[in-house]
Order: sequence, then C-alpha cells, then structure tokens
Amino acid sequence: MNSIASEPRLTCDLCGSTGEVAQSGIRDPDGNLEGSWRFRRCADTACGAYWLDPAPPPHELWKAYATYHTHTRKSSGRLGKAMLSLAHRFIKLGLLPLWLANGMKREADYLRFMTLGDEPTGKLLDVGCGGGRLLNRMKKHGWQVEGTDFDEQAAQRVASRYGIKAHVGDLPQCGLPADSFDAIVMSQAIEHLYDPKATLRECLRILKPGGLLVMTTPNAHSIGATEFGASWRGWEAPRHLHLFTVESLRNLTQQSGFEIAEATTYSAGSAVVYRVSREIQLSRVASWLDQLAALVWSYRKELHEFRAQVHEPLTGQNVLIRARKPTH
Repeated sequence: MNSIASEPRLTCDLCGSTGEVAQSGIRDPDGNLEGSWRFRRCADTACGAYWLDPAPPPHELWKAYATYHTHTRKSSGRLGKAMLSLAHRFIKLGLLPLWLANGMKREADYLRFMTLGDEPTGKLLDVGCGGGRLLNRMKKHGWQVEGTDFDEQAAQRVASRYGIKAHVGDLPQCGLPADSFDAIVMSQAIEHLYDPKATLRECLRILKPGGLLVMTTPNAHSIGATEFGASWRGWEAPRHLHLFTVESLRNLTQQSGFEIAEATTYSAGSAVVYRVSREIQLSRVASWLDQLAALVWSYRKELHEFRAQVHEPLTGQNVLIRARKPTH
C-alpha cells in the first residue's frame, strides 16, 4: 500500500461553519492507500454539505488517481471479468421486461446522455471528463464537445483516442471564453473538487444565457450510504472531497446564480455501488461464484431502492441536478 499525506479540515469550505462527524473509519475502497478518513456534515442547514477530514493537499492528490478506474485501464483478471460481464448482460436482458414496465429503463436512458437526449444539440463541455467515454457518446449524438480534467495524462488520452479537445486543470484555471457553451455536464465530478462553489460560478460565466448545467453525484442521504456505513462506495476517500444531498447541492447551485430545473435522485446503475460496497464490507477476495451471486443480489438491491422512492423520496444512490443560467 502507498501513503498519502492528509491535513485536518475542521470547518466547511463552502460556508465556514463547523460540523459534526457523519461517518468515520473510511478506507480507500481500492485498497491502494494507507490511512483512514472521515466525513463531516456542515452544521449550517442552509449549506448541509459533507466534506472529507482529513484531506490530501492538492500537491498530494495525484497519488489517489494513479490507479483510479476512470483514468486507467486494468489488464489483470481479464477472463474472470469477461465472464462476469457476460453474466451481467444476461441478467440485464432478463430484467429488461420488468425495467420497461416499472420505468427504470426510461430512467437509465435519460441518464445515458446526461438528460440531454432530447435537448437541441450545440456546444458541450464535460467537466472532469476522465477517460472521455461520455464525451465520445455525446459527440456521436451530434454535440460539439470539449472536456476538462486535472489529470494531464487523462486529457492526452481523450485527445489521442477520440480526437476530442480536453483542457488540463480545474475549470476556473482553464480560462474558457464567457457565454460559449450551450450545456455543461459534471458526471460524478463535483465531489472531487476542492472548491465546488468556484467551479459552479465559472460554469455560470461560460454558459450561454439559458444554457443548461447537469450534475450527478453520490447521494450522502442514500439508502446505500445508510445501509453500508463506512463501507459505502460513495464515500470514495480520499478522492471524494465533498458530498451532497439533493437539498445541499440544490442550495449551492442556486447560491451560485442558477435557476433550478430539476433536483432529484435516481437509482439506475446503483447495482454496481451495492456490489462493490458489499465487497468492501466483507474485506475478502470473493470466488467467481460468490461474485456471480453478488451480481444477482446487487440487481435486486437496485430494484428495491428504485421502488422505495415512492415512500422514501430522495434516497436514491445519486443526486441529479439540472439548472439553467438566467436569460436576463
């Protein structure tokens, strides 16, 4: 295991308030980094954000991404992964009639294009583009696309693999022109930022009037977070520096100058979070048969979570925010 330096963060970066420990004993879910972390929840109800304490300083954070799944391709265990992938496809095929009937397929399709499937195409920016798969999908769908990522190697791979321009650095450092994008997406990205507020304000500046911002991020008030505690994959310490609920991210987005169009949670795709959270909780290498059983179990959990939204609203695995830049 590798070491990474961390520094105490006792007050909320977003509003300066103190906060209580919401979850402690969190370890790197990939098992590559030594140490234990905790998340605090802001005591100011108008904020309500969660933040990592202690957290790596910026010059140390690169260590957390050296083997991160969105920035690298791992070649080990390919046969086992291929077999599980095949099982995954068969399970999804078998569940398709149910998903069509209960609306989960519609939710998944909505999110596949970050809710932009029925929006007029134009110029799109993906903040925190990682390996570039979403950018490539949107490009094929007719969008003019660009990305940003703090990881220079990731940005270079996006350019070489897909021929897509990717700027290096945090968004406020990129110096993009004002009023230049029709849409900005942050898919599982805002939780990785040291200063989410500055990034949202920069999004507002570079969006065209009426332009759309779409964000997804792990839901700190999800059923999975409650069930798995420190083993919940959504904590993702020390890579996730901030986490949100629907209310806290909606408040932050409004405070940054946006008009909220949609603020909710979703469950599509949560099976993988349940499966990995269970692996973290068990802390052992599972056999192929155990992994197959866990795969089936995880889809049952996803379905349960989706159905639970009727009686436990806003407890889905991820937060979804759609917001527009005012036209005046």
